[in-house]
Amino acid sequence: MDAESIREDFPILEREVGGDPLVYLDNAATTQTPTPVSRTFQEYYDGYNANVHRGIHRLSHEASVAYEDAHDRLAAFVGADGREEMVFTKNATEAVNLVAHGLGRQRLGPGKAVVTTEMEHHASLVTWQQIAEQTGAEVRYVRVCEDGTLDAEHAAELVDDDVELVSVTHVSNVLGTVNPVRKLADLAHDHGAAILVDGAQSVPTRPVDVEALGADFLAFSGHKMAGPTGIGCLYGKRHLLEEMEPFLYGGEMISHVTFDESAWNDLPWKFEAGTPPIAEGIALAAAVDYLEDIGMDAVERHENELAQYLLRELAEREHVEAYGPPAGVERTGLVSFNVGDVHGHDLSELLDDRGIAVRAGDHCTQPLHNVLDIPGSVRASFYVYTTREEVDALLDGIEDAASKRDALLASDRYHDRLHDQHRNPTNAGGLPNPTFRKHSAETSCGDEGEFHVDVADDGTIADVAFESDSCAVSTAVAGLLADHLTGEPVEALAELDGTVEDLLDGQYPAMRRDCVVGPEDVIREGATEHLESLQASSED
Repeated sequence: MDAESIREDFPILEREVGGDPLVYLDNAATTQTPTPVSRTFQEYYDGYNANVHRGIHRLSHEASVAYEDAHDRLAAFVGADGREEMVFTKNATEAVNLVAHGLGRQRLGPGKAVVTTEMEHHASLVTWQQIAEQTGAEVRYVRVCEDGTLDAEHAAELVDDDVELVSVTHVSNVLGTVNPVRKLADLAHDHGAAILVDGAQSVPTRPVDVEALGADFLAFSGHKMAGPTGIGCLYGKRHLLEEMEPFLYGGEMISHVTFDESAWNDLPWKFEAGTPPIAEGIALAAAVDYLEDIGMDAVERHENELAQYLLRELAEREHVEAYGPPAGVERTGLVSFNVGDVHGHDLSELLDDRGIAVRAGDHCTQPLHNVLDIPGSVRASFYVYTTREEVDALLDGIEDAASKRDALLASDRYHDRLHDQHRNPTNAGGLPNPTFRKHSAETSCGDEGEFHVDVADDGTIADVAFESDSCAVSTAVAGLLADHLTGEPVEALAELDGTVEDLLDGQYPAMRRDCVVGPEDVIREGATEHLESLQASSED
């Protein structure tokens, strides 16, 4: 596969970031869109923009035919048996929710269970948690082994006749692991359970055939496979989709309505309520055409080669830890890693200064990062246009990362007090018996920490300390706050507003405001909860 030639179809790859060429390595989050796909999108709006299935006029007919054809092309792409088995959603998350509400609510209840894994994306894990809570069912999690693979023996122990559904990611968005879906499908079917496969990371990157996988359901998103945002897909076996009840109502999904009752439309329209993502669906079909012209075997091979190269290179570097299957084991084109004590957000910012876009945080897999015993990770992910030279640029960017971080904090971008606190931290660590403690986990970025506050008998703050798994800026701000608040009345903590801004002379580092203000919010919440607890005790 000629990645250099393919890059000509992606104009965004020609741009610069801060004077450096863009090196886009965040493809597991969202891929870029080639000109043939964006052109298809524009052609719809310029030439035949109309609602589908509703107008007896030429534009509506043309839009309807193109939209229905898009279902056919997506169905064929994953080996489904016709458009009736391909439902368009707005993303993979909605596709998972459709199964959870449409099938899960029907089948689950007390004494029943869902089996999923420790490496699931929140879109799946949280959904099944909520459905289980609402139905009284149990959620069971297959363990992840040290090498980043699933524990097959543990899976066999968990899947029994009480299990109604197995939900598994085909490819981990953190570890790059390619899971043995067929074996899990056979295990589920042996016990009368259905299997839902999260294909968000697999459908864009390798050949996927639902029959070969044994999948009853497959969820995936357009924006991860050179398509537009706002469009996802749910493949479902026809007899299961017919059994399921819709969880969105109105418009397209209705065939007949009276004041007393309603009847649902045929598949797949039964699950596509309201005006559907018409332009997005048509453009996604164009993305499928684009990928098939390249060849999904070639996409898979290209991604694996780049991942193997990066893993080998990272293994040669001290203080770098990569996660998931090691070099030599097949994986998809993503690698998650950490570099020494440099927080992922700091490393991401250093790389961004060189025009290199990566993802840092917990990647919507907080439980998996807890299993790995790390607060977060940096993820580099590739696609059809990624070159080895771009991987080399990443490797060069992480060299001497700690020194680069320290130099960045000492630069004019940050307040001197942040640099001083980073270089000579104060109040770091916990207190043995604090009056109260306040833990915080920032879901949007993965920062995590805890304040310990000791209140004297006269109601003033005797001591403040903190433990932090956060970036350098957030940690430095926590230290500044701890120094500033010692000796203050506890009521002052509950009324904190703008303190950090005053300490930094109103200077917020670019793009890091949440890291600056976050510790202030955490300690304010902790003080408020403490005062409310005292008031409640007094009233008792």
